[in-house]
Amino acid sequence: MASRVLAGGLIVLIATSLSAEVPGKQSDLKRDTTRIQGTWRCLDLEANGAKAPKEIVAVLKLVFKDDTLSFKPGEPGFTNYSFRIDPTTKPAHFDMTHAAGSKKGMTSKGIYSLKGDQLTICFSE
Repeated sequence: MASRVLAGGLIVLIATSLSAEVPGKQSDLKRDTTRIQGTWRCLDLEANGAKAPKEIVAVLKLVFKDDTLSFKPGEPGFTNYSFRIDPTTKPAHFDMTHAAGSKKGMTSKGIYSLKGDQLTICFSE
């Protein structure tokens, strides 16, 4: 069910952190890489201008560990990714690459905003 929501077009995902923020002065890349780690609860998901069903949003979590991103629950081919961020660009860049399935190796390019405990990611599939 989630793959239908995540397939094609512009996708906007808003999540809130379920883990504590790491304080201290760091470079932008190190700071954002550290802050994005952990589990994020989905607050809103939109694809092609249509809101995702509430039952999907209610259970969807994003898990960032090192340079990997997993959607929980997920579906084969739409669950595991590697990701890269670049906070030095305006807006900040977010790239995620499929780690498995028929799209393995394909990268979706996007942008992100990380403010407080809220993460917003916009990307095209």
